[in-house]
Amino acid sequence: MRIDAVTKNPSQLLHAIQKAIKDGTLKTWEAREDDKKNILYTHVPEQWVDKALIQLTTGAAKVSFTINWWANKGEPSQEIKGYYIGRFTEILLVHFRNYFDRLETYA
Repeated sequence: MRIDAVTKNPSQLLHAIQKAIKDGTLKTWEAREDDKKNILYTHVPEQWVDKALIQLTTGAAKVSFTINWWANKGEPSQEIKGYYIGRFTEILLVHFRNYFDRLETYA
């Protein structure tokens, strides 16, 4: 599953998300790093923490947010993937609407 945020300034969107997580504006999301220093986001309420991850990929005119997971935890169910994509879409629409032109979601 994936969300593409089509934007004229991908780095500005990523910076805004990272700042909101770091300063506590987004209380239910945390940033993680994998062994390759890639930034990943996880939903931190107890029942969801680290069950899936949102991985970031930046293109020339978009930021893609793709479901990923820790190798030692195994692939999450479709329900968990859907929950993560839904909740992350919500934060994009509520908190970062001014940073992108449109969202595209993929199952």
